[in-house]
Amino acid sequence: MLNVGENLKKIREDKAGLRQEDVAKALGISTKAYSNIENNIADITLTRLRELSDIFGVTPEFILNYQDKATYNNTFNNYEGNQGIINMYQGSSDQVKNLENQLKGSQEKLEELKSSIRAKNN
Repeated sequence: MLNVGENLKKIREDKAGLRQEDVAKALGISTKAYSNIENNIADITLTRLRELSDIFGVTPEFILNYQDKATYNNTFNNYEGNQGIINMYQGSSDQVKNLENQLKGSQEKLEELKSSIRAKNN
């Protein structure tokens, strides 16, 4: 079962640093109406989900799938029947940018090692 209200509350507090009053004002609704959304008393529409994702600076999928931990594993079988794991990352744009920079650095080191091996083999 989706706990969209709980996800919204965690994102609002932990990631956006906003109060319920701030979000309610941005949505043009009362604080009580927004509180009802976070407490899963009121259903959320797709339009409202998009508005909230804009306010929090995240995707609607991020809100729906929010987890306390930043990574999770997805086990799959590829076309050859070999099992593998995809590590998926859920984090802020700064955290993602940092990971992208680390990946780029690792790729550069890999290319240097390949060049070094080729040079030794010639």
